[in-house]
Amino acid sequence: MTMHSTISATKANRLYWLGRYTERVYLELHLLRRYYDKMIDGEPEEYKEYYEKLEIMNPYEDEESFRLGYLYDEKNPVSIISGLTYANDNAIVLREEIKSETMSYIQMSLVKITQESKDKDYNITNLQSITDWLLAFWGSIDERIFDERVKNLLKIGRYVELLDILIRFEYPYFRVREAFDSLLQCSKMEEGAFDKTLMGNLDWLIESNVYKTDDPEYKAKILKYLNHLVLV
Repeated sequence: MTMHSTISATKANRLYWLGRYTERVYLELHLLRRYYDKMIDGEPEEYKEYYEKLEIMNPYEDEESFRLGYLYDEKNPVSIISGLTYANDNAIVLREEIKSETMSYIQMSLVKITQESKDKDYNITNLQSITDWLLAFWGSIDERIFDERVKNLLKIGRYVELLDILIRFEYPYFRVREAFDSLLQCSKMEEGAFDKTLMGNLDWLIESNVYKTDDPEYKAKILKYLNHLVLV
């Protein structure tokens, strides 16, 4: 029998953001590997493009500061260590909903990044274990959590974050549509969690004959709708 619990508005919001933060760190590690490869290949200015796509102010003056800061700068809200800290803060409050075993993957990741920050080593290959643990986190969600509402809210956060990053970094249409279709499946199970008008707008904007992330106005509109879509 499928179990559906009554979840407070506060915890629903935390589940959504736990999903977003864990996916954000996972995707950022993937993107950073790609940008590090470009910088190693002689394209040192690539780090500036990274912040331009995120539409936030770049706090680092050079490549070296970027490499260290994006991993370990606790004052940078989009650094890896900040993302894991925010995820862990939410996981602690949600211990009963997600179980200690599942939470442990977030905690191990935070411990790992904290240890690496002490050595100030920007060799991103040392953080492969964090990528592995975040994948294990989602595997544990599927295996250990039987409350469908908990899983749905986590996955809603995950897919919203995935879409946000894919659009910002101008991934091809089919990747974005796949992620959006997954979000649509979640919306059928959690109808009250979405603004239906914005969902309809997004469904129209994410069509092959409309999708054009090289258009700044289009990109700004779709990101605005996406980040106001969820009502929890």
